[in-house]
Amino acid sequence: MDLNPDGASPDPYGGGVLHLVCEYCSSADDYSADDAEEGMFTCRRCFAVHATQATAADAHDFLATGSISVRRVATHTPAPYPRTPHAPAPARAPAPAGFDDFLEPSEPRDFAPRVGAWGQPEDLAARVRWRYVRGLQVILQRQLEVLVERHRVGALVCGVAGNIWVRWVAASKVFDDMWARQALADHDKRSGGGGDSIFPQQKDRRRVEFAFLRSLRALLPIYSTLAVCFLACHVAREAILPSDIYRWAMESKIPYLAVFTEVDRLLGSSLYQQRCPLDARQLFRPVQVIGAWQLEAAAGSIAQRIGLRLPSVNFYAIAQCCLKDLALPVDKILPHACRIYEWAMPAELWLSSNPARVPTRVCVMAILVVTLRVLYNINGQGIWEKICEERRNAGGSAPDENSSTFRILDDSNSEEFGMRELLCAIAAAYDKINVVHDYSSDLRSYLKYCKEVIFTGLTCSTEEEHLIEIFWDMFKATEDDNPKDHVKSQSQGVEEMTITDGVKKRSRDGTFIEASCISSSSDDDAMQIIKSEMQDHGFHYMPPRKPRKSDGYLRYRRRRLSGGFVYVAHADYYMLLRAFAKLAEVNVCIMHISVLNLEKRLACIEDRIERSLNTLQNLSSQPKDELRPVSD
Repeated sequence: MDLNPDGASPDPYGGGVLHLVCEYCSSADDYSADDAEEGMFTCRRCFAVHATQATAADAHDFLATGSISVRRVATHTPAPYPRTPHAPAPARAPAPAGFDDFLEPSEPRDFAPRVGAWGQPEDLAARVRWRYVRGLQVILQRQLEVLVERHRVGALVCGVAGNIWVRWVAASKVFDDMWARQALADHDKRSGGGGDSIFPQQKDRRRVEFAFLRSLRALLPIYSTLAVCFLACHVAREAILPSDIYRWAMESKIPYLAVFTEVDRLLGSSLYQQRCPLDARQLFRPVQVIGAWQLEAAAGSIAQRIGLRLPSVNFYAIAQCCLKDLALPVDKILPHACRIYEWAMPAELWLSSNPARVPTRVCVMAILVVTLRVLYNINGQGIWEKICEERRNAGGSAPDENSSTFRILDDSNSEEFGMRELLCAIAAAYDKINVVHDYSSDLRSYLKYCKEVIFTGLTCSTEEEHLIEIFWDMFKATEDDNPKDHVKSQSQGVEEMTITDGVKKRSRDGTFIEASCISSSSDDDAMQIIKSEMQDHGFHYMPPRKPRKSDGYLRYRRRRLSGGFVYVAHADYYMLLRAFAKLAEVNVCIMHISVLNLEKRLACIEDRIERSLNTLQNLSSQPKDELRPVSD
């Protein structure tokens, strides 16, 4: 409050009057010494406690001349709050009362505050909103730092993500003047009330708080930080897939699941942080991690909401990483794949807000599948059947990884790369693709993951902590006694589940980890495993084609069998599909549908070119007199 010099100084008998102006709500009023609590004056309008203090001494007792002066207690003056662009400044919160050895709180801290102490719902909404938005912003900043430092992403994504975030917050309209009333009105409609029924109810503070939090989570979801990170990587032309962001978030390699424990430290000492009634766990702890499909759709929705024109995916960088993961010669395959990409330019390479659409990474894989089929003539000649037959005739022994059949090929011997070497390299790389989370490798890793990520921030009693320590010591003692048997039993269990149950081991996004026909036991027929796997995924096995003089590009279609449609494919083509589907972390059927759509698009383009060439040929064969323009 500002002291008005025209007012009288308070005297020890309560006869003086002080005319004070509140520096927060600008309301002016007269105060006497009796109005002070512990020597401090409180605004009658906004209930803010201010630094002006009434003293027991008359101001005329001092030797100072001029305007009347009053002793003030040094208190913390809140700094001006930064404003988000396109958003109004938040309402000022009441300043906390000064606290020192001579000033004690007027009421016990353990008791509930007096009625009306939390102010109007608009003031509470401003505090909750400010801390929530600022908390999400520091979470996004921390995620970008980890991407740059640990995952070798260019620093350009930080600037791009900052611009996207500011526009996204402005588009969400959480800083509108009517946001608080609209949030409460929506809460009343959802709970069966009507209108602003909870506005005057001061006792329903918790309902009001969670009504604001529910509205904020709907307008600015917590997972939007991951979507902004992926969108920034997409704009910056980084070879980062939504499946990568999802996997890193699940494995806590990107701060997301347990980052709420760091929000208070990242925000620092802030008045709104102290005055917000909800803690960091209630505000920023996510319930789940959305899948890669939903993450890509969320990024497309944000771009559409803020009016951001997006480029297509960085096909060259993503395709290069995929070929390296499959140990295939990049210099031979990638130029042909880029020609198909530039020629077809399918719409599936752009982000979309439709969560039911095929992801962009699947379209990239489809272009690579078509390129391999064209380069190496994979059209159902029965090469994989011959490989399996040779292995069975050799007694079922596993092939040597150093042999010419299963060695990882590089650019130096890409000229000798044929169909047999391609399929064997694809099969070997398929076994090495790891789509299982790191924390699920063994029980110790899983328990540590649950303790540090899933259940972090939970408080328990002393008895519970002691019991947890006892169980943990028992587990470590049992594991240390027989470490070899423990590892062997786990490996046998995984192998048994993988081989006997087939596709029962579920991976992310509804995909499955299939049993590999290369790493199966010697007693099983590798070809029978492939046939069984194709049947489990809705495919019908086709025997090899008869030798032909000219093997053209074979296009697969659905076939009606037993009253329904099934996908038909040869084993050679299915080996390509399963490898790229596992790399993209999608089902094999989705991979096959994307390949069929790309082949259909390429066929239409070829038909157009053929008709255009025929038209030009017919025009060139016409007599010159018919082509001569008629003059008047």
